[in-house]
This record gives sequence, C-alpha cells and structure tokens, in this order.
Amino acid sequence: MYSRNDLLNDIKNLGISKDSTIMIHSAFSSIKNIDGGGKTVLSVFKEFFSDGLVILPSHTWNIMNKDNDILDKSLCNSCVGYLTNLAIKDKDFIRSNHPTHSVVAYGKNAYEYIKDDDYAISPVSPNGSFGKLKNGGYILFIGAPLSKNTFIHSIEEEMNVADRFTDHIYTFYVKDNDRLLEFHMPKHYSTLNPHISDNYEKLLPIILDKGIARRVKILDSISYLVDSKKLYVFVKEVLNNDIHAFDDLREIKYI
Repeated sequence: MYSRNDLLNDIKNLGISKDSTIMIHSAFSSIKNIDGGGKTVLSVFKEFFSDGLVILPSHTWNIMNKDNDILDKSLCNSCVGYLTNLAIKDKDFIRSNHPTHSVVAYGKNAYEYIKDDDYAISPVSPNGSFGKLKNGGYILFIGAPLSKNTFIHSIEEEMNVADRFTDHIYTFYVKDNDRLLEFHMPKHYSTLNPHISDNYEKLLPIILDKGIARRVKILDSISYLVDSKKLYVFVKEVLNNDIHAFDDLREIKYI
C-alpha cells in the first residue's frame, strides 16, 4: 500500500513547477493501491499545484445522444473514469458548462480558464478548455493510453480535418445552478473508425523520441508526461504535411 507521501514525491519528481497547468487523464485501477484511495490522489495534486491549475476531463458524450438532452452538471457523472467523478463531487473543483466534453478544474484562475466552454459550438473547441493547452502546460497520462488525448481533437478541429463530425447539429442544454444554457453542435463521428482517437496512439514513440513526452513514475502505473505546447506545434506540423495523418495507423513521416 502506498502512502500520501509516496505520491507527493512522485509528483515532485516530475520536475515541473508548482504553478503549472496540468491536465490529468487517468485509469485509477493503475494507482488504486494507495491509502485513502482516489480522495488522497486528488488531495495530493491539489496540494502540490496549489499555485497552478489541475484539470480533469468530465465528459458526458456517452449520454448526450438526442436533441434537447439536458445535462445537470452538478449531478451527472462523467464517462471517463473514477477519479474524475470524485473531482465532480469535490467542492474545490469547478465544472465547465460543455454538454459533451466538460472538464473539472481546481486552482489559480480556474473559472477564467473554463468559462469559454459556455460558448462552445463543437465537441473540443480550439478556444475551449482543451484547446487552451496549446498556450502551455502538461498532460499527464496515469495508466491511460495516448488515445485518450482529447487535446489532439482540438488541434484537428483547428486544422479543419474532414470526417470528424456528425452531419446533424444537436441541440443540448446544460443546467448550471439557476441557468439553463443552450448549445448547438455536432458530435464526434468518423466514417473510418468509431474511435478515431485510437490512431493517436501511434504518436507515442515519436514524441518520446523528440522529447515532447517522457515516461514518468506515478506509483505503479505506466505513465507519461507530455508538454502540451510542444505537442501542439508538432501535431500541427504533422497535419500540415498530411491532413489525413490520423485517419489510420500508417506510419507518420517526421524529421
């Protein structure tokens, strides 16, 4: 059984500053052997990054499937894991108002960071909570594969990659206390693969080789830390060279 201090030491050993912005994708089963469970994990990240910003995805794309669906963000769990659902219930985190791809955030300027999700017109806007990672920060994959890297969706949106959305524009609502926000947007869809993000996984050996990502220790998990700004620059280069680079698993040509 690991202790709180074991996790804190692993986070310190990431070698990044306490005022950093960090997005966490996690498979809690890979780190569940810690005293206090998920609440300890969230508490340690909040402690270390108290001068920074901690973000977790809290997606609900799996349940928002028909027109006029209403998301009560204070009650609805996410479909992306145990840890993020704990964060939804943690009073220190605030949840963005995106109907299908919300996040929960804690720390400095958390509201300023997430507020543009109120105006989303697509699943992962370049100007939303994921897209803003291009301005600097880190993405930590704790036992989770790179196919979970929602940030890359925002880059594909920015580059207008074809065959990524439904033709249908849905009407969604988000209940935010006494407000009911209305959204009009497509959902993710590709004729090539129902899970097109599986193809992002082929980036891992390349970004490790280029120093954009590195393998790190978070308890017993297989984990990776990615520099989001460097990843943004590289993925844009890849897509400028071949706009269909992630349509399949063919090898990416890079320098």
